[in-house]
Amino acid sequence: MRLLQVTLQQDGEPSHTARSTVQYLQRENINFIEPNMWPPNSPNLNPVDYAVWGALQEMVYHRKTFTSIQELKRAIVTAWQQLSQAFLERSIGEWRRHLENVVQCNVGHIKHVF
Repeated sequence: MRLLQVTLQQDGEPSHTARSTVQYLQRENINFIEPNMWPPNSPNLNPVDYAVWGALQEMVYHRKTFTSIQELKRAIVTAWQQLSQAFLERSIGEWRRHLENVVQCNVGHIKHVF
């Protein structure tokens, strides 16, 4: 069995950046990017923002309309369950390239690069 090594990303959410949360992660030896090291509002560096949301949007909105919020929620959950592990791993694998492009663009927006 292959163990997946992950690094948790602190996204500025108060519960994620709380001192007690950070201390817990450190105490449990969990690999994470500390809140003060993660650039704020950085969709270029978040695989969920630069890959997963786009894929979900395409899958969910192919129908175009929903008659209720519950119907939309069900469509999102169904689409999420259909995303393959390989797609998620490829998206995460793009992180270093995104980071390098952000640095080259002097921390500017890099959408035009891809």
